[in-house]
Amino acid sequence: MKGIKLILVALAAVVTLTYFAAPVTAGEDGVQWLTYEQGLEKQRELKKPILLFFHLPYCYRCKEMERKVYKDSKVISFIDQNFIPVEVDLDKEKQTAELFEADYTPTHVFIAPDGSTALRVKDVITKSRFERMLEYVAKGKYKTMNFDTYEKKAP
Repeated sequence: MKGIKLILVALAAVVTLTYFAAPVTAGEDGVQWLTYEQGLEKQRELKKPILLFFHLPYCYRCKEMERKVYKDSKVISFIDQNFIPVEVDLDKEKQTAELFEADYTPTHVFIAPDGSTALRVKDVITKSRFERMLEYVAKGKYKTMNFDTYEKKAP
């Protein structure tokens, strides 16, 4: 009996470690969000920008972003390949919200691999504009121009 319990405990540990060590991937239901702490750890490992999505579970604007943008397969795939997605609940994670001065939902903050803020945008964003934001940060354009200039040059 002790042997079976030990095996079950070991199996549970392996499953847990495998789950948390697995790379961030796109899921069928949308972006697979990490916590802020998990995101920082992944960024140190992968050297990718972080996408911070500050939200509230009851925020209708946040739900609109989730429905219209974060469930789109093209957006999910691009985020999966180029970013570390982090979701921050303003009610539950006040310290992180204060750190980034996030006082409105939704707020999107893109953190470059060096820790600097690459882009910050509040409110609901259309899918096409959000895709331009993703490209702007992923291509490192924030290093040479502001987003308004980049957006005007985009086809």
